[in-house]
Amino acid sequence: MAENEWLKIFDEQYQELGTATRQRVHKEGLWHETFHCWFYTIDQDELIIYFQKRSSKKKDFPNQLDITAAGHLLADESVTDGFREVKEELGLDVSVEEAEYLGVFPVRIDLGSFIDNEFTNVYVVQQEITLGGFDLQEEEVSSLFRIPLSSFKRIFNGSVTEVVLTGYHQHDQKQKMIRERFAKKDFCANAESYYEQLIKIFEEIHRNHLRTID
Repeated sequence: MAENEWLKIFDEQYQELGTATRQRVHKEGLWHETFHCWFYTIDQDELIIYFQKRSSKKKDFPNQLDITAAGHLLADESVTDGFREVKEELGLDVSVEEAEYLGVFPVRIDLGSFIDNEFTNVYVVQQEITLGGFDLQEEEVSSLFRIPLSSFKRIFNGSVTEVVLTGYHQHDQKQKMIRERFAKKDFCANAESYYEQLIKIFEEIHRNHLRTID
């Protein structure tokens, strides 16, 4: 059971204190480590970010759009062990050498019965994901959606109330293209500051790309 997994816990300065079960971590709001890996590609000078849609079977945040691949780091794991999540959730082999490390983003989320204080270790990978080029862990992930950076910014700054996105759905190992409509509430709960940082980083990646082709 995931709730009984043991995680390292920390103080607010990221100093290790010991271990606790995942259930206790989220009940008491203990600081712990997570791994986030965002995939992106650049298509006709538009930066595209891949979001996973969480399975309807998930206990937390079912059917919500979330990080391409992510998970908790267990008590006996290092940060780079988190790349197992990419293989488990997406069926893709990615090495740490292929990824760019963005650093640690502290994130605080308080939903009352669920308190999530994370030190998120964030990586980005520039890789196009195509239909048939992945294998989703269906009990965890139902679909992958392509979100243009421009649309991501508009939905979060409130200039649009919803966006229509193209994605890839998988069920019983069969994949197909789909289109769905999403509002801001359909994105997994995360700190606004986290998304703001992420947008700034992807804007800089995009600017650097445009400079290289001038």
